[in-house]
Formats: sequence, C-alpha cells, structure tokens
Amino acid sequence: MPRYYIDVWSRFGVDEDCDGLDLADLTAARAEALKVGHKLLERWSEMPPDARSEIIIEVIDERLRKVLRVSLAELEYELPYQTDTNSLPAG
Repeated sequence: MPRYYIDVWSRFGVDEDCDGLDLADLTAARAEALKVGHKLLERWSEMPPDARSEIIIEVIDERLRKVLRVSLAELEYELPYQTDTNSLPAG
C-alpha cells in the first residue's frame, strides 16, 4: 500500500507529518485529509475567518510529491464531512 503524508501549513509554519499513513490510493488519502481538515475546523471554530483561510492541508506521496492541496476555507463551503469515501466529491 502506498504511504501518504498529510502536512498542515499556516502562518506559523508547517506541522509536518513525519510518519505518514499507508492508504489504498489517492482517494483514501483525500478522505484522510478532509477528516484532518474537519477536525481542525471544529477545534479552531473561534479563530477569525481570515486566519482559517490561510491554513492549507497538503498530501504528499511516498515519492515526496505534492499530490493534493486543500484549504480550510474550501472545507467550510463543502457539504458536512462524510466517512464514506465513495460519496466524496472527485478532486
């Protein structure tokens, strides 16, 4: 199974995922990144919107290539998080 790393970028720097996760494919990695993003939105709900909009989640593959990037601002406008990866929007 491929390994993916999920890094979180903000104005304060990067929270780098040094361990990574073994996930089936990019769709599973996207689902994991969305899960991380929604957890951050819950924890940081009182953070000013402009600060949240600067937070980016990046997925890095085992070759250390950026394969996905999503901002918390994008997540705020999506449908509520769903755990079924088959129902996630493509992207």
